[in-house]
Amino acid sequence: MKYLLIMILVTTAVFSPKAKSTEVNGSLDEIAGVRLLNLWGTWEEIGYAHAYLLGPDIKEILEGYLLEAAGGPYNYQIARTIMENYFYYPQEFMDYAHGMVAGMADTIGLWSDSLQRDMDWLDFCACTATPDLAGLVETDTPWGCSSAGAWGAATEGDPELNGSPAMSRNFDYYLDYSDIIYNAHLIITYDPDEGHDWVGVSMPGFMGLLSGMNELGVACEINMGNNQGTVQLDSTSIPICMGMAVGLFSDDYNNDGSTDMYDIMSITTEYNPFNSYDLYCMQPRSFGPANENAVIIEICNGAPPSGGTWAFRWASDEPTIAPDRMALTNHHRVLLDPDTCSRYPKLLDSLETNPDVTLDRLWNFMGAVGLLPDAGYGVTIQTMIFIPEQRKMGLAFTTSEDEVCFEKEPTWIEWGDLFPNHVPQGIEEGITPAVEFTIAPNPVMGVVTVTFTGNPFELTLYDISGRVVDVPVSTFDGNACSMDLTSLPAGVYRITGTNGADVLSRQVILLKQ
Repeated sequence: MKYLLIMILVTTAVFSPKAKSTEVNGSLDEIAGVRLLNLWGTWEEIGYAHAYLLGPDIKEILEGYLLEAAGGPYNYQIARTIMENYFYYPQEFMDYAHGMVAGMADTIGLWSDSLQRDMDWLDFCACTATPDLAGLVETDTPWGCSSAGAWGAATEGDPELNGSPAMSRNFDYYLDYSDIIYNAHLIITYDPDEGHDWVGVSMPGFMGLLSGMNELGVACEINMGNNQGTVQLDSTSIPICMGMAVGLFSDDYNNDGSTDMYDIMSITTEYNPFNSYDLYCMQPRSFGPANENAVIIEICNGAPPSGGTWAFRWASDEPTIAPDRMALTNHHRVLLDPDTCSRYPKLLDSLETNPDVTLDRLWNFMGAVGLLPDAGYGVTIQTMIFIPEQRKMGLAFTTSEDEVCFEKEPTWIEWGDLFPNHVPQGIEEGITPAVEFTIAPNPVMGVVTVTFTGNPFELTLYDISGRVVDVPVSTFDGNACSMDLTSLPAGVYRITGTNGADVLSRQVILLKQ
């Protein structure tokens, strides 16, 4: 297994095109071969920065991917009506969504040709509620995602783990005919003004949690459940991925005196579920007894015989394998009798044959149950490992039908590669930096001016993939340069300046009329 640590260049915030007096609380970088979106501040500021920096991508996801997955604008409008009538949205995500509306309005605009109207806050919520809205669709298509986890005696023989918990995960998702999903990979770091820092392996426009971990080492991911459908609309539902995120970033959501996976267990079972899900949660050993390092939350709207809508699955509910190990695909095993699954027996058989679990085996588990690309059906789009105690992740991404994630080696990312990614909270205010390096206008539609103090800077322009882009540069007034971006396609670029003593970087958004 390849252990590769990718270091990222810290960048500063960009400024709004509406001549605002406040900074956009976000920056865009690259790590593990994909984009890294850093967000901080209030939830409205977080939403604004998300849409401001990724507006074109969000629009493409909504118009090209989400509408196709929903079966067209008519079906999508039906789903929106249900979301208006039956869903509760946590205040953090209401603020997030309204911030995204403002961010889109200030960059590419809100008009959608596909919808024949302006996009609104509910459209952004719908992007996050796709696992819930899938319950409205009658389909024989089996659901994807697979997970395996181990800790304690199971991982004692691995020198990297030495008994600590680790969880691998295949994220399977619908593969659209336009291949939009191949280019939608995104890692998002969140540093909210209130609550815990957390990171999500996600996509543009998605506000909740699909797979992620917080600064304390609590990790969680979602698999779809096998009992799909929505039959009970007697009480309010919460988009499951929003609920998971609230449990992850809240400071002791259930008020039991500690912030741990029980907060996620509490909020995700507090509301009427809208569909069928299996959530895998894991936390450091110091957070509880040895038999409570991981749990699977089984949730179902389909009126199980027991009359309940959720149950917790622990390692002790898997009597055929040794303790400290759990596998998960998509079927409930405690809430309902499990259906046949071709992937689950592979994981179970491997754990029964050899109970010792290493990082290599966790990754290879996912290779054994991965889903090859099938347009109109699905694909394993992301493969990952979370190591909660080390706050470390291994990631790989599917970028084409020939570049499948579970066939690759993981890229390993430390928490320190992600945080801090901007001026830390609580830094002493009123300190003037020794060197100033500014760009304007930003966004720009042609020529951008770079102004600096101190020694002259040598400027280099990079695209979002980190490639150097040659553009005309002119120097004037000794402490200013201009860069002509007129010939480049619209997008996010980075201007880096060096003067022998300092290396500074700023992002610039190029718009086209």
